[in-house]
Amino acid sequence: MTRHLTQDANAIAEQACQQAIRLGQPYFGGEHFLLALSAASHPAGAVLREHGLTPGRVEAEIVRLSGGGLFGDLDRGALAAVGVDVDAVRAATEATFGREALTSAAAAAHRKPPRSGLRPRSGGWRDGVFLPHGPGAEQALTSATRRAQARDATQPADVEDLALGILTVSEGLVPPILSALGVCGPALSTAILDRCHPAS
Repeated sequence: MTRHLTQDANAIAEQACQQAIRLGQPYFGGEHFLLALSAASHPAGAVLREHGLTPGRVEAEIVRLSGGGLFGDLDRGALAAVGVDVDAVRAATEATFGREALTSAAAAAHRKPPRSGLRPRSGGWRDGVFLPHGPGAEQALTSATRRAQARDATQPADVEDLALGILTVSEGLVPPILSALGVCGPALSTAILDRCHPAS
């Protein structure tokens, strides 16, 4: 995904993109990084889980806060005012076409063949689907890269840098997810630093 990340951090970034596609969302943002990290075997992922940020809870908050999948960017209030119940439409669609129908439709909406020689500026390709970076993704990656460069200008950002970068995100769904799950970002950052750099 990016040369500014170690192989392990890159794997988390790729998992974040895959999670966004699986959820049928039109971008991948800081919340998808948080979801991928919460499932990671890295010590930073273990710290998240110990503080209540399990993959199931993070995903539930993403769906709740975004409206989930294909209908995520629609104004539920406006649709309800004209008699459209988004949840009923989703349930009927899934009952008729299967649980993954809306996810597949959202992914297909973003599927474009890569053009030879051209690379997207900000986002990622996964299984032929391009997802642009959404709120918090660039912020998390920039923060992670700066942390790594402050330590050693020649080294890419590692998983710890990415985790701490995600926790500094101030836009998008990361702050409300942390709040909803009763987690303080700075306290979590301290716990990650303590776990990754125990006192000798």
